[in-house]
Amino acid sequence: MLDCVSEEALEFLLSLGRKVGWLKGNPWTTLFDVEDPRSKVPHYKGKFVDVHQALEVARYDIQYCDWKARQDVLTIMLLHEKVHISEARISTALDKLAFMEMLVNDKKLQDRNTTESDLLLPTPSISPNSLDTVNRRLPKKSLNVSGPVQPYHARLRNFWYPVAFSADLKDDTMVPIDCFEEPWVLFRGKDGKPGCVQNTCAHRACPLHLGSVNEGRIQCPYHGWEYSTDGKCEKMPSTKLLNIKIKALPCFEQEGMIWIWPGDDPPTADLPSVLPPSGFQIHAEIVMDLPVEHGLLLDNLLDLAHAPFTHTSTFAKGWSVPSLVKFLTPTSGLQGYWDPYPIDMEFRPPCMVLSTIGISKPGKLEGQTTKECTTHLHQLHACSSSCNIFVRHFAEKVLNEDLRLVLGQQERMLNGANVWNWPVSYDKLGVRYRLWRDSLERESKGLPFSK
Repeated sequence: MLDCVSEEALEFLLSLGRKVGWLKGNPWTTLFDVEDPRSKVPHYKGKFVDVHQALEVARYDIQYCDWKARQDVLTIMLLHEKVHISEARISTALDKLAFMEMLVNDKKLQDRNTTESDLLLPTPSISPNSLDTVNRRLPKKSLNVSGPVQPYHARLRNFWYPVAFSADLKDDTMVPIDCFEEPWVLFRGKDGKPGCVQNTCAHRACPLHLGSVNEGRIQCPYHGWEYSTDGKCEKMPSTKLLNIKIKALPCFEQEGMIWIWPGDDPPTADLPSVLPPSGFQIHAEIVMDLPVEHGLLLDNLLDLAHAPFTHTSTFAKGWSVPSLVKFLTPTSGLQGYWDPYPIDMEFRPPCMVLSTIGISKPGKLEGQTTKECTTHLHQLHACSSSCNIFVRHFAEKVLNEDLRLVLGQQERMLNGANVWNWPVSYDKLGVRYRLWRDSLERESKGLPFSK
């Protein structure tokens, strides 16, 4: 056993415990606040002939052993406290070191920006035309994403959008959706194929999803008008049938999802694939209504550097904060790998983010890729019923951790704040998404990063 602590050390520990409050009203107080029994041990000369005297000495011996054991426990507690203090000091030192490294990196970035801005000064060797070329090639310090949300550009509509899971659309059910701030409703026709029509009756503008599906037609709950999946009104009870049709969108079912084409251009023949990679299984299909602007939510999903600060109770629990986070990507792509996190990420236009996460033990992330980690989590987010309750709850917790931050950003953005100031090394994928979207809305002939 450990040597017993001195009376001064014991008194110090007890006083410290009372100050910090861990002894106040604590049953452990009586355990440690015990007087040293050695001074009370009776001393007898010669051999013991009285059994009572022998029992009394044995009782004091037991008391001494008990007292010494308590002192050993206090010694261990004191050593534990010293270890925790040392750990805290080491953590503080590491934080200071990381902060110093960040300052050095920021200084390098600032020096580089200063050098680049010097290149913009007109000189006899640089003509105004070549100056414009240099301006276009140099990175900007910020993107202008601020102010009220503008109406979505018409070109953003000319894509296939996943809007529902096939499992959620039964033969007798309807799924109401909003797409580009317009109400639509999904249902299955007589042939079992899905259709998407305007969620407004042509008669009295009643929401059709409040009605029912009757023999492959959606029936208005007001006067019973029935519409097929192409929007044609095929039944008008109690009156003569008129040639009336409501708007319908191209709708297609593939790989367990329902897709719609909300644009004016003819739909393309190819739909994006949402199948998981080989070896993965689908454990949860989750739909959440989020009151967040489309681009702002994608900005969040394409950013992983916030994980150790935001997702501290879910997948990033225990992650250390590296001194530098980078997103490694080809020069002409919308996908790449997060360093040092074992995560591959890809943006699939117009609205999907695909992530493959290698789950590793805390402190073992650096230098590993997703292929080197034995456990993986595959996610597909599309911004526009699970068989595993835990997975569903986990995914909802991850999104809720993001939601409180993004809603705060959105409020400030609407009041004029720019949510894309000073892009840094780990903002690369988000910046590319914004450049892709800006180019699309400017109606450029070729979209960047499309290969």
